[in-house]
Amino acid sequence: MTHVKTHIGRRYRFRALALLAVLVGACSTDNLTSSNSPESTDGLASDPVAADSLAADSVAPLTAPQILAEIYLYSSRGQAYGPAELWASSTTLKTSLPFTGSTNFTSPSSIVTQINAARYKRQRLILNMTGGSHSRYKTNGKFDLAKWKAVQNQFNTSAIKYAVAKGVADGTVIMNSVMDEPSIKDWGGVMTKPLLDKMAQYVKNIFPTLPAGVALRHDWRTYEKFQVMDAYITLYRWNKGPILSFRDAVLYQARSQNMKVMFALNLIDGGQLNYSSWYCPQPLTGGKGSYYPTCRMSATNVLSWGKTLGPAGCGLMMWRFDDAFMSKSANITAFKSLASFMLNTPGKTCRRTT
Repeated sequence: MTHVKTHIGRRYRFRALALLAVLVGACSTDNLTSSNSPESTDGLASDPVAADSLAADSVAPLTAPQILAEIYLYSSRGQAYGPAELWASSTTLKTSLPFTGSTNFTSPSSIVTQINAARYKRQRLILNMTGGSHSRYKTNGKFDLAKWKAVQNQFNTSAIKYAVAKGVADGTVIMNSVMDEPSIKDWGGVMTKPLLDKMAQYVKNIFPTLPAGVALRHDWRTYEKFQVMDAYITLYRWNKGPILSFRDAVLYQARSQNMKVMFALNLIDGGQLNYSSWYCPQPLTGGKGSYYPTCRMSATNVLSWGKTLGPAGCGLMMWRFDDAFMSKSANITAFKSLASFMLNTPGKTCRRTT
């Protein structure tokens, strides 16, 4: 096994050296902010963002930054692992626990600072450029693509595009999540996979090397197939059934669409429950969840389920950072053990295969 890992690492390092000159040459001509891209074929060319978007690169077979990003992910030690809302600010973390990845709200004013801080702290980021309240993106109770584009357009600056491209190339930035839970009724029943694909392409027109993800149930609208989206971010909780069956079903759906998966654990509301009362005995569970009748995961759940899902995807996220949960001694031990396990799990790209 050691020989295999060494051979793989040597092969990708050789490719990195061969392509380094290509990347340097591309950067020297300021390709990251080029405005010479052709018109898009999906109706995005008429939007203001498309004129300065490197859209041509988004359909190229594989650019030098893309290859270098995958080299980093494959040859670096470990999978990204950590909870949502890990950052206290754009430069500081909420804990010293050995987490290495997170998903957080992303703002145009702080994204460059946060990417640079994450690189310094050896953290990896799932960006949420269009996060925040659902009301920002709705008109008359339904999702409004124009409002979503208006928020996304705020990130279309040369400084941000350069920071994101650099972050993708060195592995600091994993992907951008275009939406959280499109299946819920709050979006007005208008969401579809083709619509989400259009959103993913819109992001790629601005950031050609940035993988696009979406946080959703794997069994949502299975009669549709993603064509552009790179990855699912899919949450596991006890009431979704046996974890091995869940894992295999998610991977099957992803493979059928040439997509990757980033698994996540619902720490706060994903433990074992009995449905009839809010009874969450410890240590079988971690105590009461955030609403009736949910229970928190136990430390045993965190470690066992994390080891099951972590290696199967391109990272392991957790919902969410919680001071009380993170400070329990049993949970601290579980987080540290899982961190060691994930550190020794070979990294994987979250980019779709075609």
